[in-house]
Amino acid sequence: MAHRLLTSTPLLNRTTQTLAARARAVVPAQYANYVTASAVVMAGGKAKKATPKLKQQSNSFKKKTVSEDTSESGSGGAARLNEKYYKPSAPVRVEEFLPSTATKEHVGQVLGFPSTVVPALSQTAYPTFLNEQFDLIKPPALAVRESTVSFLEKIDQSMKTPSAQTRIVLTGQAGAGKSAVLLQTVSHCLSAGWIVIYVPKASAWVNSSFAYNKVANSTSFIQPQLASNLAGQINSVNKSVLSKIVMAENAKVGRHEVEQGTTLSALLDYGINDPFAAQDAVEVFMKEIGAQNEVPTLVAVDEINNLFRPTQYLSQDAKELDPEHLKLPKLFLNYISGKSSFNHGAIVTATSDTFLAHKSEVLDVALGVKEVSPYKSLSQTIMPWTQGLTRFEVPNYTRQEAKGVFDYYKKGNVIYDAPSESFFLNKFITSNGNPRKFFTACAKGI
Repeated sequence: MAHRLLTSTPLLNRTTQTLAARARAVVPAQYANYVTASAVVMAGGKAKKATPKLKQQSNSFKKKTVSEDTSESGSGGAARLNEKYYKPSAPVRVEEFLPSTATKEHVGQVLGFPSTVVPALSQTAYPTFLNEQFDLIKPPALAVRESTVSFLEKIDQSMKTPSAQTRIVLTGQAGAGKSAVLLQTVSHCLSAGWIVIYVPKASAWVNSSFAYNKVANSTSFIQPQLASNLAGQINSVNKSVLSKIVMAENAKVGRHEVEQGTTLSALLDYGINDPFAAQDAVEVFMKEIGAQNEVPTLVAVDEINNLFRPTQYLSQDAKELDPEHLKLPKLFLNYISGKSSFNHGAIVTATSDTFLAHKSEVLDVALGVKEVSPYKSLSQTIMPWTQGLTRFEVPNYTRQEAKGVFDYYKKGNVIYDAPSESFFLNKFITSNGNPRKFFTACAKGI
């Protein structure tokens, strides 16, 4: 996506010029204003196109009304012809996924997110594949796996140690369930009363979908709206905890002076209400929660490979910016690399193989997933951010885990064919136990 200075676009039509001027007017003088297409929309929206008048409908066709056929649903007329493939999903009664149920005794069982956690998770976006499953069967639930139990044991041990000592990357083949284990970790820590910062789609931080502004006399850029959105999400998810923790010292947040004793929830409000103060608000917030010893902190980032490759943002000379030139990704890279640390907590990330173009060879080599090619040089600016990361491999389903998931799908009317033992074995073997392929095979009959 091309990016240009607003002042260099004289050929814009009158509506777009007005929107561009409106966006430029709110930018502090110390920032050069760069925009993406989405920035113009945020400034006031695109001009509406004139709606062409439709020709009058011929009387030879009678317009169908809802009352004429109330049996047809969103599934289409085929639902009447073959109801077998259009069975409505049924809500499934499941136990809650709690610290007391995330144990070896529950491996193979599908457990739902606790009622106390669901509102917090609703403040973030679920990973794309999991969202598809959650839309199909209610309530949102995931299987307790052997990898889930062993991984959460590691996280529990980090409760009283600095986050620099627990910096883990979940790896595994595409569809193995890395995002699911990460999401279970988020739910587990929320249930245990941790402060949780969850980034389900790191790709959105670097794909040029948010406006960015150059910081004067530096090579850094801020993403005001992105930082403001993150401040709002953190505050919504953790408000009950953050309202009880106060700032240990005074701080300058954008143009605002925030006094010692202000709650961390109120601190984030400055970034929510003033996007150009949001980057400062998030940085001060991270420093404050890192210094306190009352509550452990979890930072969970999915699609982490996107932060270890060049971004889709461009510099003034039209070169791709490395993540370290964007202040918000760099802030998180400081904690991921161990350069900054919380007194108590953990940094958990997961790679994504959904888009091959987003893979990071630097990260794969650092984690031992891929061997160094003697014919290719790795980025010496990105490589230092990988130091000290440990890897946790998420395998495919065991037969016990897959059988529990299969029974869950059966109760939710996801499986359209007769859910026999032979049918289960067929889907388990052909999918090789891969969670994503297993879901597709069961839900779509492939």
